[in-house]
Amino acid sequence: MEVIEYLQLSEGIPHVRIDLYNVNGKIYFGEITFFHGAGLGRFTPEEWNEKFGDLIRLPNK
Repeated sequence: MEVIEYLQLSEGIPHVRIDLYNVNGKIYFGEITFFHGAGLGRFTPEEWNEKFGDLIRLPNK
């Protein structure tokens, strides 16, 4: 697959990280991560948790 094809895996997902690796010119897929730090990270100060959360727009069903 080409890089753009891997990145298309994120279509429709409001926040995701796709890990790709370039090894000797060949692109390898690593993982798709929906929550950094397994979702266990803390914001300091705490009010930034809500400020960043307010920036994510989830799709309406």
